[in-house]
Amino acid sequence: MNAATVRILASVCSVAMFGAALPSSVQAHEPPSDVAAFTPELSLTLTGRIEDHCSISGGGTMALGELTPGEGATADFSLDCNVPFDVRILSTNGGLTHLTKPDGEGPFAGRLPYDISLKIPTLNPGASMLTGSFSSTELAAEAVMTSGQAVAAPGSSRLALTTRNIAGAGLLAGDYSELLTISIEPRI
Repeated sequence: MNAATVRILASVCSVAMFGAALPSSVQAHEPPSDVAAFTPELSLTLTGRIEDHCSISGGGTMALGELTPGEGATADFSLDCNVPFDVRILSTNGGLTHLTKPDGEGPFAGRLPYDISLKIPTLNPGASMLTGSFSSTELAAEAVMTSGQAVAAPGSSRLALTTRNIAGAGLLAGDYSELLTISIEPRI
């Protein structure tokens, strides 16, 4: 063997030995079968949830004092609803009613009818106002207002009550009472 042949054999042997000594991460190999192929984009599916809620707060007692036709009073309340909703209004007596003589006595009436109006701020997606007006007679059978696709907006809602005129000799002396129930029902 001549010197050139020995040098070639030594080079081939050192490459073979060097290649065998390389760490496995440097050596050429097939990718594992569970690794996705490289692409120019990545897709992610994101999920989340916001719980729906509807609540109403406020209420209490509205003292009207001496009852007279055409008298007015207002009450503010708050509505918090992050889904479309229905508002239900129910009158227990169908009017301000005498505690012991609801049908009155003689020419005197025992019930004073009234009208209410409601204003509720909403978003759909811009600011708007849900409004409704009802008589105490309508409320005795329950009245319903619907927000359509709107949700409740921050801010005060308002109920305004106005007593009506009555025919005859007027109201029977005594104490009068009424219970209005306003409830909120989410529509999902």
